[in-house]
Amino acid sequence: MAAMNITALGLEPKVQEELLSLAGHSLAQRTWASYRSAESMLLRYCKANGKKIELPVGHSTVVGFVHWLIYKKGLKGATVSNYLAGIRMMHIVKGLDAPTLRSDFVQLVLTGKKNQDAADRLRGNTNPERQPVTPDILRLLKARLRESPHDKKDKIIFWTIFTLLFHGAFRGGELLCKNTTAFDPAFTLLKEDIRLCESSEQRKCIQVKIKMPKEDRDGRATILEVYETKSDICPISAFSKWEKVTARWEPRQPAFRAASGQPLTAARVNAVLKECLAGYIPHKIRVHSFRSGAASAMASLGLSDEDIKAIGRWSSRAYEDYIKLPRVKRGKVARSIADKY
Repeated sequence: MAAMNITALGLEPKVQEELLSLAGHSLAQRTWASYRSAESMLLRYCKANGKKIELPVGHSTVVGFVHWLIYKKGLKGATVSNYLAGIRMMHIVKGLDAPTLRSDFVQLVLTGKKNQDAADRLRGNTNPERQPVTPDILRLLKARLRESPHDKKDKIIFWTIFTLLFHGAFRGGELLCKNTTAFDPAFTLLKEDIRLCESSEQRKCIQVKIKMPKEDRDGRATILEVYETKSDICPISAFSKWEKVTARWEPRQPAFRAASGQPLTAARVNAVLKECLAGYIPHKIRVHSFRSGAASAMASLGLSDEDIKAIGRWSSRAYEDYIKLPRVKRGKVARSIADKY
């Protein structure tokens, strides 16, 4: 989290420390990291152009900064917009009133850039940073993983992660640990948080307990069900093998660890993906690629935007729709994907 300057408020040191601690929990660590990057980028802009940073940031500086990000750094409109959000937060954490960064003109520029980015994507003029994982790519991963020199148990564990990420549209952090040296059982997916069961339609499914969903910061866990497809990329088949090789694992330990016992992180899984797909897929495949791939697969089946957003939990509003979504609909989605692919 960025250092906050609230000493000007005249508060006691202990009060300042307690308030800063609470404020630090208002956003995810990754969000704070992106905001720090925005401040760093603004410093680079000012240094490159012989400018002195004066807070609050003036309109001319904002406009110049936006131009520099787009034309000098080659950033997308969405990224520029995120940087402006970071600059706004920079003022707040320094005890300043947030200035108007998105004037009508700046907003027009951002909208125009986003429209231009969308047009470039349609024309194929962009090189996507993350290519969605398709069922065919998932099959390729299965074959390449089988041929890899990894431990047999690790192969089963990685394949289970891949199938769950795709069929459950999970975020990487919902299944994997943040680091390899320690974990918090209150937030980490443990072995006891994932189990195989049968639905009311007598169909096998995997129930995964998400401790703190991104779309719900009230501390309420969500039980997400991943259904059987009976295909060669079926998550139930992979999970059943995972259960056998991890039968002796402690239930209060992370659900996904390497055979060595080391918790698996997104970085570790990304390294395996890179290793397996090198020379086969021209674009980057990362943990998040499974989630976007799940959305693409559902769209190809003709599901409505509302259903896709609800099943994938892509926004707080969509989450409200998701918890009302009948279990049978998730089962039908699984069957549809299996029938088509």
